Amino acid sequence: MAFERDADGGSSRRRLLAGVTAASAAIAGCMDALSDELGLNEDETTGGPVRWPAIEAGDALSDFEDLEEWSPRSGAVEIAPAPDEARAGSQAAVVESDEERAGMEIRFADGIDLEDWDVSLAVKPASVDRIAVEILAPTRDERLTSVRPVPDEYDGWFRMDCGYQQKPGNDPDPSTVTGINVVAHGPDGGPTRLLVDDLRRTKSAANGAAILAFYGGHESHYDVAAEMLAERGWTAAVPVTPERIGDEGRMGLDDLRELRDREWDICSLPQASTPLPEQPADRQRQVLESARDALASDGFEDGARHLFVPDGRMDAATYDVARDVHESAFLYSAGTTAVPPTEMHMIPYIWGPALHTGVRRHVNLSDQYGLLTVVRVPRIVDEDDVGVDENRMSLDDFGLLLDHFEHRGLDVVTPSDLVDGQFDRADGDDETAGRERPSGVVLESGRSHAVEGSGSSESQTVALDDGVLVANVSHDGSTIAVDVSDVDGSGRSENLLTTSGNATGESIMAVESGTYGLEVDADGAWSIDLSQPAVRAADLTDLPVQASGTGSAFVGPLWTVGDARVVATHDGDGQFIVDGYGADGSREILAHRTGEFDNSRSYKAGGVVWLNVEADGDWTLEVVDS
Repeated sequence: MAFERDADGGSSRRRLLAGVTAASAAIAGCMDALSDELGLNEDETTGGPVRWPAIEAGDALSDFEDLEEWSPRSGAVEIAPAPDEARAGSQAAVVESDEERAGMEIRFADGIDLEDWDVSLAVKPASVDRIAVEILAPTRDERLTSVRPVPDEYDGWFRMDCGYQQKPGNDPDPSTVTGINVVAHGPDGGPTRLLVDDLRRTKSAANGAAILAFYGGHESHYDVAAEMLAERGWTAAVPVTPERIGDEGRMGLDDLRELRDREWDICSLPQASTPLPEQPADRQRQVLESARDALASDGFEDGARHLFVPDGRMDAATYDVARDVHESAFLYSAGTTAVPPTEMHMIPYIWGPALHTGVRRHVNLSDQYGLLTVVRVPRIVDEDDVGVDENRMSLDDFGLLLDHFEHRGLDVVTPSDLVDGQFDRADGDDETAGRERPSGVVLESGRSHAVEGSGSSESQTVALDDGVLVANVSHDGSTIAVDVSDVDGSGRSENLLTTSGNATGESIMAVESGTYGLEVDADGAWSIDLSQPAVRAADLTDLPVQASGTGSAFVGPLWTVGDARVVATHDGDGQFIVDGYGADGSREILAHRTGEFDNSRSYKAGGVVWLNVEADGDWTLEVVDS
């Protein structure tokens, strides 16, 4: 990803405000630079005027001029022209039903290529709770699905970037797309009515991206998160309410300005006593402008350009005002989007603590298809301080999130990067080209230790070398869990083994050279043999691989040329965890669920890897090239 630089080496970010007074006049009615690049204007074209949210970038897949291209997805659905609502050309289309769902479909007899392309369309949810777009690649069994919840009060036009949230067990082939389904889900009992126009594709980014949004500017965001990001050379966004800067437990101006100087964005999170959609448009404008100008006067001009919509509520008036006042706006709706989005004022974000129930999947899809995932990070606390349903994220989970970004190779960017940056477009190159199977010794042998005890203990420390750590555990009780933490590290701990109902178990993890502490939680006597075996090329197994077992175990070493797909089953009632470890020290969480499991996961493998399984029942794994 390349960004323009000023002559003095600083980021080429346009200044929103020279001062509070000048800002209000300068910003009103402005469009961001991306709008110009995408052709967001009302110039006449051969097909008629183009009005937002229609665009001129990319290639049209359907202009809805010939509705014979489209078919209803059930007999109760009607598709009709809507000339008064045209965004491009002479008409839009309306799909409606008296029932709770209304869908339409278009088929491409010869197939179309959507590999390295993003799909978007103009939509107006007249009576819609959520919109789903399915990309058949090439059949519905290999579909990619984008789902966009619609705010309760929203009934205006916007552009829907079809970032993917779901894909089935079978790998889709976006280079051979045979059809697109657009499905509107209406209120309970119906009716359902959706207007659509300007379905098109635009070139996707060469690499997926992520934004970390540290909501509220808590002290832990500065004391803990900022340093963890600095180690990786990453920046982030901090949405703050100006009136709450410096409140107890929150960052003050000095801390925020230090982050600004590191090129973080300090963004606007307005405080409204009454939800914005319940206020008239002029009052909404006052709320947004006041928060923006307050941040600008405190020195956060760049970040003030970006809005995080309070309470996740927006109506058509909020949207229109946000487009006038801000250059981007973020709205909670849990999805991925394009890099950069064609719709800059309804960018979705996901809740960070949902790491194992959505966030990792979004990150994986962003990596695979060059998309953007925005993650809202609440206050960061120790594991023991995370209560049920509390708006907090554990330090361990936050560390896993950063590790996952790094392993998947996402570009970690800021809202200003989206607006000001120039992103490389996908070129179809195969990143696995030239990867050769190793020969000889892959990893040298390391240290070994034997420890034993009874009940719970956290007094054991061991010295380890770079490589992998294998643990063979036996115990007399019903359950044992062994956690490992780097004594000189950040304080994060990682589970080495958890087994229940089995007298023995084995596990593996990747480690760096250092001193580690062992924390054992058990209800009986136990012994742990730790070893760091040598790994040789002759030990490697090629894909496909099938394995099965009961309780804790690992599979590998495996040789993988590139990405892999892991199909897993589990019939136990407790936790089922599958981690992928690489000889290069990488780690990716593939499954982290409770109870029965029967699904598949993508794995950004490539090289020598192991799969570690923690389970309380019988399990199976099948590992194949993706």
